[in-house]
Amino acid sequence: MAAHAPLVVVMGVTGSGKSTVGEALSERIGLPFAEGDDFHPPSNIEKMSGGTPLNDDDRLPWLDAIASWLAGRTASGGIISCSALKRRYRDRLAGAVDGLFFLHLDGSPELIGERLEERRDHFMPKGLLRSQFDALEPLTADENGATISVAGPPEGVVQRSLDAIRAPYPLQLAPGVHAYVQPDGGWCLSNAGFVSDGTTTLLVDTAATESRALKLRDTVLASGAPQPTMVVNTHHHGDHTYGNSVFAPAAAVIGHRNCRAEVAANGKQLHLLWPDNDFGEITVNPPNLTYDDTLTLHVGDTEVQLIHPGVAHTTGDTIVWLPQQRVVFTGDLAFHGGSPFIPMGSLTGSLAALDLLRSLGARTVVAGHGSVTDPGVFDATERYLRFVADLAQEGYAAGRTPLEVARTADLGEFAALREPERLAPNLHRAYAELQGRPPGVPLDPLQVFGDMAELNGGTMPTCHA
Repeated sequence: MAAHAPLVVVMGVTGSGKSTVGEALSERIGLPFAEGDDFHPPSNIEKMSGGTPLNDDDRLPWLDAIASWLAGRTASGGIISCSALKRRYRDRLAGAVDGLFFLHLDGSPELIGERLEERRDHFMPKGLLRSQFDALEPLTADENGATISVAGPPEGVVQRSLDAIRAPYPLQLAPGVHAYVQPDGGWCLSNAGFVSDGTTTLLVDTAATESRALKLRDTVLASGAPQPTMVVNTHHHGDHTYGNSVFAPAAAVIGHRNCRAEVAANGKQLHLLWPDNDFGEITVNPPNLTYDDTLTLHVGDTEVQLIHPGVAHTTGDTIVWLPQQRVVFTGDLAFHGGSPFIPMGSLTGSLAALDLLRSLGARTVVAGHGSVTDPGVFDATERYLRFVADLAQEGYAAGRTPLEVARTADLGEFAALREPERLAPNLHRAYAELQGRPPGVPLDPLQVFGDMAELNGGTMPTCHA
């Protein structure tokens, strides 16, 4: 099961401030908080109150109860405190929910001991603190998380924790293959990825701002990979292509021929939608190497297939498929935890693209937005698109406008998705197809984005980059 919204385990030894920080984060982010100690069975509390450390047999039911709480909040998100001192404990929790983020509150034994001296409201005696430090296995590079020092005022600890939760992070999917995930996956926060053999590096998509693209470049270099010499754009939208200017001209920019045409035609497209956002110094760099149907690249021994699925999310989409590793980068053909967005493409074409994606046999899926997931995201995306198609069929037959249909729609299971305002522009595309208009034919942007703003309370949604 994969998280659609932030799911955070605030971990650390007793006295590190898990509850204080967790409650503060809950208030700042607007997510529910649960106290992990409340999930202990009475027998565990009795042992700890008596000064007896818990063993693994004691902890497993407790961890499973916390995992169940997390799994029940994949759509809404949540924050829970849990010591999670050992790697195998964290693996047990992460095995229940993909994308789980561990926030390790770290302090010296002396600092934590001083804080425990001041507490009178906890069942664990100070004498057990040393056993917790002895058991602690810090987060490693392949775990999704961050270590935050608890030294200093609580406000600073909370702010550093908040910054860590929202920070982009690399995730190794196979040797030499990484996803680059930008939480929370909302407007303008797209995913990227990179493939390297230590000599050559291929980058999949860039980012919406100069600063985020520079951070992506730094992450690639910090992994030991060299500067990318190939950048693949999965489609023309600015949150996937604005950062091309950080990598070109040293890197060849590769994309479908329609992607090149759309990047060139749309220019600084995000500036038009969000004129007050700071995108940095952006130069429009369309792909300078294009293909029509398929193109195979090689990074050392790793085969990278570029596949055009036809008109789908846009007219120039590219699937990036690594058959040996069974990893696929979908671009915005799939959204994980967010509402699909098809006004510049095709509803029927998007459904066909999902069938193509399923046929590849991927094991790991990097969607255009949201956490890394599995092929189940194709089914979730299809359900949403068929929901849009049914609404459009009924609304069009009744002579209602897309906005009227969107305003009265019962979202059902899709109410938990980010960006519900996208329903209006998606209905515009569905209506165009019912009218027999060709896939990908341009729609009136003022009407499409105006209706989306109306559905969003009269304002454009916020660019999160």
